[in-house]
Amino acid sequence: MNLKKYTPFTIILFTILFVPSLAILSCTKEENQKKEDFLFSIDDTKYDLTTVLFEYNRLKAASEGFDSQDSQKRRIVRQNFLMRYIQEELLYQEAKRRGLKVDESIIDREIEEMKEGHTELTFNTYLSSMMLTENTLREHIRRRFMIEELLNSLVAGREFSGEEMREYYDTHREEFKKPPLCRMQQIVVRTREEMQNIISLMKKGSEFEEIARTYSVSPEGKYGGDMGFLPIDSVDEHFSNACKRLKKGAISDIIESQEGYRLYRLVDFKPEKALTFEEAKKDIIIRLTEVLREREQKNLLRRLMSEHRISINDHVAERLE
Repeated sequence: MNLKKYTPFTIILFTILFVPSLAILSCTKEENQKKEDFLFSIDDTKYDLTTVLFEYNRLKAASEGFDSQDSQKRRIVRQNFLMRYIQEELLYQEAKRRGLKVDESIIDREIEEMKEGHTELTFNTYLSSMMLTENTLREHIRRRFMIEELLNSLVAGREFSGEEMREYYDTHREEFKKPPLCRMQQIVVRTREEMQNIISLMKKGSEFEEIARTYSVSPEGKYGGDMGFLPIDSVDEHFSNACKRLKKGAISDIIESQEGYRLYRLVDFKPEKALTFEEAKKDIIIRLTEVLREREQKNLLRRLMSEHRISINDHVAERLE
């Protein structure tokens, strides 16, 4: 455009009419960009990328799927995560709609536990790495507890008939067994030389319990090394192997472990035991409640998903890496 062709008045008029139009176009573009820069929406509420980063990073650290070289697999993992997050958000909003509350002292305790082992600086650095403040962390914790409260309310007061419990017991008998239990004594010392000296003391007649109280550095040493009855696979492979191989009263060979050098003495062994229906009743109620809760959760989510408009912005979702 050649401005020399226009009078000063025309130039002024052009400035008045056209320049503001540029500003309006610019604002409209920015507003449209902002509107499009959401990760997902539920009805008219839009959620940006930072909304999900804390949960996303936690899941990413615990899942192998995020590290896959297969882009299709990573995309599926992202989609599954987003759908789960959206469903949790629907549950959270439903909990708020129903007026459910979380005691703030519970949230305080949760945060204090997270702070254990941290200085204020390292904890704040951790929050920053997750793109969180302490206030937004509180909101994440509140969200989790409120969803839990909602799901518990779906089965509150539910009782099961004797027929229901008996049917579950009869069809899941393999689940109602006490594992093999092993009662072991142990002595733990720091060096092999110390353990050799202990074996020499035993050969001279010193009792296992007396030596454990005097020399063992493990917590149960003061109780003569008695570990009580434990499931055979509850400690580690050394404990499990000793339970399987030793006879009552027998002492193991020296075992080298991360804690030091160990000796085991088998006190008693109880084989696997099938629970009777009466013995299993408490566990049956717990499991039936879990099954019912899962079913009610699915029904509630199905209803909520049908009642709300949900949209995922795939372009923004690709930034979740």
